[in-house]
Amino acid sequence: MRLAMSPIARWRGFWGELAARERVLIGVGLLVLLPVGFYLYVWQPVTAERARLAVRVDQLRGELARLRADSEAVKRMRGQPPISTGDTLENAARQAAARFGLAIAPEALTAQGGDRLLVNLNGVAFDAWVRWLGELGAQGVSLLSCKVEALPEPGQVRVKATLARAAS
Repeated sequence: MRLAMSPIARWRGFWGELAARERVLIGVGLLVLLPVGFYLYVWQPVTAERARLAVRVDQLRGELARLRADSEAVKRMRGQPPISTGDTLENAARQAAARFGLAIAPEALTAQGGDRLLVNLNGVAFDAWVRWLGELGAQGVSLLSCKVEALPEPGQVRVKATLARAAS
């Protein structure tokens, strides 16, 4: 009957049976493999994850800055009186344009009855145009037709559109 040997005793038996040259080779191999294994399985993954997280933090900081700017814009807009629905569509459009710094010439807006408005803008910032439409949409004004052409200046467009106030 054979007794089970402990792992340490088995290791010592194995090590004792090796020649001196084999012991040196195994020792050198361990000295090389341990740092390489540590680098490949610990250090490199941690460093790669750290770099990925640093990029993500930068992205989140950019998003935070945009959200803070949007928050300030919302606070400013909440402080302004709402556009009066009893007002004409042309006046409501001009009020909304003033809020977004959209310069509209007097001849750019032409009323067609009380519920329709022709818009003819030349050289307006596209972003301001979209924000203006959003404000009018929140006031119950819809876009019936629209033609937007890009101008040579970056971000500038020519707009021909028809707006209508929804029936109340």
